[in-house]
Amino acid sequence: MRNLWLSEWKTMTRQRSYYLFLILWVLVFSLLFLLERNNAGLSSFTNVTGTIVNILLYLLPLFMLIIGSFSITNELESGQWKLLCTYPVSIPAYFFGKFAGLITAQAAVFTFSFGISMAIGLTTGIQLSLPWILGIYLFSLLLIYVFLILGLLLGTVAQTRWKALISSVSIWFFLIMIWPTALIAILGLVPYPMIDPLMKLAMVLNPAEFLRIFLIIQWDSGAIFGGTYDGVVHLFQSGAGWGMLIGYMIAYLVIMFSVSILFLRRRRFL
Repeated sequence: MRNLWLSEWKTMTRQRSYYLFLILWVLVFSLLFLLERNNAGLSSFTNVTGTIVNILLYLLPLFMLIIGSFSITNELESGQWKLLCTYPVSIPAYFFGKFAGLITAQAAVFTFSFGISMAIGLTTGIQLSLPWILGIYLFSLLLIYVFLILGLLLGTVAQTRWKALISSVSIWFFLIMIWPTALIAILGLVPYPMIDPLMKLAMVLNPAEFLRIFLIIQWDSGAIFGGTYDGVVHLFQSGAGWGMLIGYMIAYLVIMFSVSILFLRRRRFL
């Protein structure tokens, strides 16, 4: 598994597109921070914070879905997967090694670009509170985590890179772009007493929505979700909130990896 991790890390860091992400994140964050230069500073959920969260929600899931799915389908299309099947490497070791290499590379480039943007912001006189910085950073890393796993799952299902790209964009469009509209349309068809539990179920099914709500509640801005989420707000603000987040991430990892490994085992004999 260590060799697979090293191989994936070297493959990612040798690509020119990898360093384009570094430039992209530095530009995006630096421009957003400069917008807040004349205000008191960033320490809570302000308009600028909401803009940053939305931009992260738009960009990170799409990039991670494409990178994750292409990582698998590239090897399936090139025949490298068949070659790997002749080696004494188990499918769980192959999958964990690939995931470890990808998430290390993506977390490293994001951390580096985020640090550069912070330095630019601080040198230009922008006041950034440490809890705010950690909140945005944690939110970004968790988005990378959940959508990279989902991208790897899509890669085990797709037959070609083209199908992987179509699947990635479709999933991103549904979970990020039209999720609120789809939710309103579906909830309008069910009896009123079922709306409340279905909204909570929908929050759990969409990891991006779960993370967004969790982050905003941690900034003491949970009131914007209305009375339906009062129970969720109290739960996430309690001592069990962080435990629930960790449990959710572990359960998500186990479920997605189990399904992905199942698909890969089926493709091993095709």
